[in-house]
Amino acid sequence: MLGNMADGAELALRGYLAQHRDAVATIAAIPTTRAQFDASTLQPRLRLLRQMYPDILTTFATAPDGAVLVAAPEHDAAGRDYYWLGVNLADREYFRAALRNRAATVTGLFRSHGYGQGMQIGIAAPVYDPLGRLLGVVGAVLDPDRLQVDLEQLAGRHDALALLDASGHIVATSVALGLQRGGAARANPTLRHALALPVDHVADVDPDPLWERRGLRETLPNGWQVVALGPRRFFAHAWLLALGLLGLLLVLVLLALQLTMRGATRRLLAPVNTLADALAQFDPSTSAELPPGLRAAPRELRPVVDALGAHTALIQVLLAQREATLVEREHEIEQRTRELRRAVNALGESARTDALTGLTNYRGWRELADALWAEARQQRGEIAAIACDIDHFKTYNDTYGHGAGDACLRRVAAALQASLRREARVLARSGGEEFIALILPAQRRQAQELAEAARAAVAALAIPHSGSTRGHVTLSLGFSIMLAGPDARLDTLLRAADLALYRAKRNGRDQVAELSVSALQKLRHEE
Repeated sequence: MLGNMADGAELALRGYLAQHRDAVATIAAIPTTRAQFDASTLQPRLRLLRQMYPDILTTFATAPDGAVLVAAPEHDAAGRDYYWLGVNLADREYFRAALRNRAATVTGLFRSHGYGQGMQIGIAAPVYDPLGRLLGVVGAVLDPDRLQVDLEQLAGRHDALALLDASGHIVATSVALGLQRGGAARANPTLRHALALPVDHVADVDPDPLWERRGLRETLPNGWQVVALGPRRFFAHAWLLALGLLGLLLVLVLLALQLTMRGATRRLLAPVNTLADALAQFDPSTSAELPPGLRAAPRELRPVVDALGAHTALIQVLLAQREATLVEREHEIEQRTRELRRAVNALGESARTDALTGLTNYRGWRELADALWAEARQQRGEIAAIACDIDHFKTYNDTYGHGAGDACLRRVAAALQASLRREARVLARSGGEEFIALILPAQRRQAQELAEAARAAVAALAIPHSGSTRGHVTLSLGFSIMLAGPDARLDTLLRAADLALYRAKRNGRDQVAELSVSALQKLRHEE
């Protein structure tokens, strides 16, 4: 029960934090935001984020030094306008963690500058321009009250749940614990003993020998912890001893009474004993025929025997009906289980597939890319990344309409599948008109030939495009290849492929360009 309660709290917390983190990450990854990082671009997106996620108290965007550029709402909880004017978030852990991780990050509790005047949860994501330069940080502040409500619903009436951040501070607890948010968990003896337990291990956590509470601890990938506590039970050993002696005395008294009355009642109970012996050997679930001992019962007990025969026949009928019902229910359960399993598999596949092109979407791409990178690290082999972008696609949409643009994307995706699918371990639509492929194991010549084949396949489609210098839709590609060593990072390889793609764009489009990882590192050093 403790494990189920802790698992439920962990799943609820994962989903709650993940959806808000992904929402902030989406704002940071919008191409318009990366191209124009200013108040006119950011303000409507921050307001939309608060409208879509009611648990978000505030959203903000800062310059690289932490100075707040824009925020929503523009006033604090007391209604004071221009509250964010002059505020700097460089000292906030969620700001530093986002820059340190180069990704959307959820941090522990912090005390608000003014909105809400309480302990809150911070989420932040860095925003980089297409060349990899830091433009600033976007983020949001969550109210932990929603987690408090969820814990109350999961804990029930007799149990308790506590949610702790990575630094060991209390984010939310069920009311039964009576602890204050933001306090140190180790200041409470029960939680201190629970934190000392191994993960997923159930044991006593109360130091008082007269009281007992069972505890279980689970951890989350971001370092947060869930502690589940079972009900208290009071053990008064003196009272137990007294009750035991009293029970023994009662047993002795009853035994004496039984010995005294046994001789007097033996003759009176002889027929009943005969009937009882016959009943002890009779199982009405296996046979409808009464044993001979019951049929030979005295006349005084014949009504009991007749009633027993009628009930035995009824039991046989009910058992047959129950068996048929059980077989039918087992068949239904098996069929529904298969249907549910198929639905879950289909839902998981749909969540990772781009609805327009049928390729893997960005979410599925990140999962597959991380798994392929882990495989490359284990093999210590070379892995290649090919970044693709349809040339002048915005002009194509403006000229021919979004319907034609969607059709163009589907045809380009099909051409990429035909030319890259055999060699590419991962092929995904990473953005609007952007595609990405990963190849493992890879060689430089192989990657270059694959990229050139993909470019030629799109050109061979001959999709008319009046806004292109070629007169038809073309594709620019950039690739890079690196050894997946202990110090290598997948983001470095992807960054090199992106810069190679931009180089192909600058050099006239409809071509393939390469940028090695070493060249990327040299560019960073020169910058």
